[in-house]
Order: sequence, then C-alpha cells, then structure tokens
Amino acid sequence: MDTPRDEHAKRLLAAGMAGNRTSHGAEDNLYKITRLLEHDPDHTFGMDKLLAGVSFEEGYSAVREHTGHPPDHEETPGRGCIDPERTAGGLLAAGAAIREVAAEGGRIIFGTGHPGALILYYLELSRWAAGLGADVITARTQGRYERGSRTEWVERVAALGDGASLHHTHDPEPMREVLEAAGEVDLVVADHGFAGAAVAAGVRTIAIMDTNDPALAVVSSRQEANLTVIPMDDNRPPNSYLAALEAVRAAGAHPHRR
Repeated sequence: MDTPRDEHAKRLLAAGMAGNRTSHGAEDNLYKITRLLEHDPDHTFGMDKLLAGVSFEEGYSAVREHTGHPPDHEETPGRGCIDPERTAGGLLAAGAAIREVAAEGGRIIFGTGHPGALILYYLELSRWAAGLGADVITARTQGRYERGSRTEWVERVAALGDGASLHHTHDPEPMREVLEAAGEVDLVVADHGFAGAAVAAGVRTIAIMDTNDPALAVVSSRQEANLTVIPMDDNRPPNSYLAALEAVRAAGAHPHRR
C-alpha cells in the first residue's frame, strides 16, 4: 500500500517538480560545481565560510545525495533528474518545521530569488503559516542591488524588484539587510541567496535546491547549519507548485509513515 509520501511523490512527478525532465542538465550542473570551487559569489549564496575547502568530489556527491542522482545523469538529453521521493520527503519535513514554529507563534520570513516561478508557492505558504499562528514578518530596508533593484514585499514575501517587475537573483545581500532590520527570526523559508544569507547568519532555514544549486547541497551535507533542503525544480510554471503546497500542508495534519 502506498504511503502518503509515495502519493505526494507521484503528484510531484506528474507536475514536473521532480523526475527525469527537470530544468538543468548535466552540462549546467557540472559547470555550477566548478563555479562553486572558484567561490563565485553568484553561486556560494553568501555561505562562503561554510563552504571552505569544498572540492569537486564533495560538490558532486552532495548533489547526488540530495537529488538521488549524480548531477551528470541524464535520462532525457539536456534535462536533469530528481528523485520525487526525496522531493516529497523535503516538503513534508518543511511542513513539519513550519507547523512547529507557528505553534509557538514564532517569527518567520519568506523570500525568493526565483519569483517568476515560485512567488505563488511562497505567497500560499506565508498565508498558511500565518493561519497556523506564525508571526510572518516583513522589514523595511534601504539597499539598492543589481540593476538598481530593491527589496520588494509581495504581501509578506521578499523579492527583488524595480517597482514594475520582480527579478531573478542569487544575491544574499537583500536577505542580510532584511535580517538586520527584522531582529530575532525563528525560521527563514527561501531559496538562492535569500536562503544562503539566513544559513550564514545561523538562522534555521528551509531552502529549495535545484540540481544546479550545489552550495546548498554541500552545506546541508556537512550538517554545519540548521538547514532543511527541498530538492525540487525551481523553473516550473507557477501553478505547477500546487502539488508541492499540498505536500507541505499535509505534514503533521494526519499521521503518516516514512
């Protein structure tokens, strides 16, 4: 008999969150590991100290550990692979963590460097967390970042924007400034540099990790931070993430077997 985790894995596979046709293929995945070794700030996500001494082999193994496949494994040319069971497990763990923090009235920040795909996912998560009792917080910052952008809040989700459009970014600096302005924070739910800055600051973090985000995989594998990783394609159409939301909300709502 299928467990709830199995059932979520099937829905995630059907929605394209995982499987053998995810957005980034072998060439890009391996290239991003080499950029990590060069400590390219666009790929360390602000976690440079936690990534000290990283080797290619460590990056390769960490991505394999989290996605269930070597980063250069392709079943569909030009496309990557993520084990949907691991995606389901990460989402269920994320849901349990959000419920735990919300039950104590804890302070949570949501943010995304991938607003084109993920803004609806984070909006719905932030509303759900607030309904559970979390203090979902925003903070005013004055910083200006790439392309003249600034931190913009879509309801209570942080992203970069220019007043007209929201931007994709790996920059950790916006979340650094948000954390400075926000005071004590119990949990950050984010991706890219928004997640990396929180991890580097020692804040409990839930982070989406695509196959070409080796920095998050390495830091999680080293277990030097309170980091829950969700291996998941972050380039799907926004409505695709309804399957991911179902898994997060299901955690703790009913007993489930792992």
